Amino acid sequence: MIERDLFTSLLATFGLAIVIQQLLNLAYGPDVQTIRSEMAIREFFEGEVTIADIKFVSFILAMIMGLMITMFMKKSRMGRAIRATSQNARAARIMGIDTDRVYAFTFSLNAAICGIAGVLISMIWVIQPFFGMTHSIRAFVIVTSAGFGNLIGVILSALGLGAVEQFSGFILGAEFQQATVVGLLVGVLIIRQIIQGRQRQVVQ
Repeated sequence: MIERDLFTSLLATFGLAIVIQQLLNLAYGPDVQTIRSEMAIREFFEGEVTIADIKFVSFILAMIMGLMITMFMKKSRMGRAIRATSQNARAARIMGIDTDRVYAFTFSLNAAICGIAGVLISMIWVIQPFFGMTHSIRAFVIVTSAGFGNLIGVILSALGLGAVEQFSGFILGAEFQQATVVGLLVGVLIIRQIIQGRQRQVVQ
């Protein structure tokens, strides 16, 4: 799928995700499972605000992981090769970058990051075979709004999405949280399309 267009790659990715979800469903069943951390839940402002220690630990680990990935992509030779290949693979080949090796390394790195993300989510949330698609939609909203290659923007966008989602769940109810994410995705796509249209008009 590497040489094909982005739309084909996305379709293949979602198709593979559905297959993996069904295999997990057959292996472990559709029931929701949880992990007990046995960590304390701290109360502030006479119980008005509660913060679980496990969520704080997960947040800190996520920030450390994000910082490490950002430093790797900006400072390392492979990180610069990945960014060059993502911007223009043909030009990267001309400059002597082994793009096939970059693709293989990037796939492995992404798999590792997804594994870490799955562990962090399982620490603070429930586990179920079909939750992957939900988080994939969130990831797509984050990357689309921040822009490809903008690592700091991705981290800030993720924090913003989390705040908006939790606020909407508090105001509208938990059942509207996912609807808020989808609504944000549609809004971001519309805004980006308008911006790109104006940029094309300026160029013309």
